[in-house]
Amino acid sequence: MKKLTGSFFVLISFFIMLNLPAIAADPSEEIQQLKDEVKRLLQKIEDLEKRQAETEKKARETEEKAVEIEKKTGEAEQKITEIEKKAEKAEKKSLKDRVELGGEARFRIVSETARTDEGFYGNGKPIEEFKIHDETAFPVRIRLNAHVEVVPEIADFYARLTVNKRWGTIDEFTLTDPFDRPNSFVSSIGRDVTPRMEQAYMTLKLPYDITWYVGRLPGLDGPPSRQARSLFPRLFIDSEIDGTLIKWDAPKTFLDEVELPWTGKIWEGYKETSNNRPLEKKFATLEGYEKKVKERSGIILGYLKYDERKISLPDDADVYLGQAELKIGKDTAIILGGLYMDDWHMPNTSDTSGIPDIITPYYLAGFYVDTQLSGFQIYGAYYYSHIKIPEHTFNSRKFEGDGFPGHIWYLGFNTGDIIGKNHQICLEYAKGSDAWINPFNYRGFRRKGTVLQPANNEFYGGEVAGFYPFNAGVWDIYYDYYFHEKVRFRLGMMDFIYTKHEPNIAGTDISIFGSSKFQNYWWPYFEVNLSF
Repeated sequence: MKKLTGSFFVLISFFIMLNLPAIAADPSEEIQQLKDEVKRLLQKIEDLEKRQAETEKKARETEEKAVEIEKKTGEAEQKITEIEKKAEKAEKKSLKDRVELGGEARFRIVSETARTDEGFYGNGKPIEEFKIHDETAFPVRIRLNAHVEVVPEIADFYARLTVNKRWGTIDEFTLTDPFDRPNSFVSSIGRDVTPRMEQAYMTLKLPYDITWYVGRLPGLDGPPSRQARSLFPRLFIDSEIDGTLIKWDAPKTFLDEVELPWTGKIWEGYKETSNNRPLEKKFATLEGYEKKVKERSGIILGYLKYDERKISLPDDADVYLGQAELKIGKDTAIILGGLYMDDWHMPNTSDTSGIPDIITPYYLAGFYVDTQLSGFQIYGAYYYSHIKIPEHTFNSRKFEGDGFPGHIWYLGFNTGDIIGKNHQICLEYAKGSDAWINPFNYRGFRRKGTVLQPANNEFYGGEVAGFYPFNAGVWDIYYDYYFHEKVRFRLGMMDFIYTKHEPNIAGTDISIFGSSKFQNYWWPYFEVNLSF
């Protein structure tokens, strides 16, 4: 309107200048003509204002219609999704459509080397440096998975049976009950054919996004791949846990939409591809990322049975667990977790050998962070443990009793799909302190919970009994090539460097802690993994 008014005054001024002579000649006639011209121009301005108002009105109506169409489109998409879910439910009415069977077979070729300096562990043992080598070994692991939708979207049953075998070995130890060994400590070694029920649990969906878990629960997660049905970072819990859990998924907030400045766009191409047409092959690296994207912030509370002593003394080893996860955007998760075990019985005790049943409270707490940096998956963790060994005497040796705090820190990265959807490189390093020990990680996440090859505990004599903290640093590096969506080749190496324990027995130079019998233990390996 201001532009039109300004133009009007400019036009009038120009018109008056052109017609000054005429006005001077015949003022009344020219003034009348001027008035008529002004009226005509004012009418044009009024017409333009009406047209502008009509245009703005139509634009508003068009915008409102677009919003309404978008709203209806969203409602239609939601209805289509609901219809698809109902159709899927109808298709799964029969039992065979509600049962999923699968698994994996891992075939590995490994060459192992171990070295120990003179006097590394115990009281002057070994008496001289030694180095041993196993040129080749062929361990095999087979996992059979089952999932049953008992009541679709309400109740489910999950199970996993694992068999480990190290070809060329015969061991009568497998005649004992391998299903009743805490935390796969025996069966994961892979002696003779040793089966293990790693998972057997049910889930029940409750109101308010709550899920109830009961049974032998899943305890596998974390880098480099996020395993199906997993709940905890693997440095925290990477073994079977028996008991019950309550998991609450928080509603979405603005944090779920945050895009942190360091997170890259490497995955967007695959996302666009999957939206327009299905990928020919869906490799595990992309599947792991999709699982991470779908994760939500939430809380887990649990009550577990680590050691069931049945209806007798001493008390059971009960565990109280809590974990909180904060999800920021698609690519970043911060997980805080902790647990308390009231009566942890010293591992490997034996009534016949006269070794006392040492009981200690156990504490474990820490955090895990997982994010993305320009396409690379970056992750790290720090956990703190604490045990208190009571005063006791064994074979005339007395331990005064003491508390032992321990900790471990861990860093790693993998390339995800940045060098190709079927290539991945992973590099990780972890360092445990003198007293770091995690009974929920025995033979667990790449052997970071306790020693791998225990030596005789010098305080308890020749018996392999006592606590074996993971007093070591470990490098873990490998390259994965996904030949097919169900066939993966891996070339890697693990290198463990153990540190000698500080003496903590009065009047001696030995530690009450058991040690690794190897100071440096490493193995390169090649493996083929088949999924079915």
